[in-house]
Amino acid sequence: MQFQIECNTLKNNQMCLICNQLFQTREARLIVCSEEGDGYGDVCPECIGRGAHWIKSQLQEFSRKFSEV
Repeated sequence: MQFQIECNTLKNNQMCLICNQLFQTREARLIVCSEEGDGYGDVCPECIGRGAHWIKSQLQEFSRKFSEV
């Protein structure tokens, strides 16, 4: 997985990939992508504020649970 930061001119609502809360996008978006560049989803400002290491651990946990299914 990798992070992609994009400029954003639209004010729309997105669901956070990490905490599943609805949030309004801002001037920049943090998108979690596969190694091939396929987007999995956006990360909200509160989760971004917790830092990259925290986000990575949450995504690893999510990936582990997903692979068990």
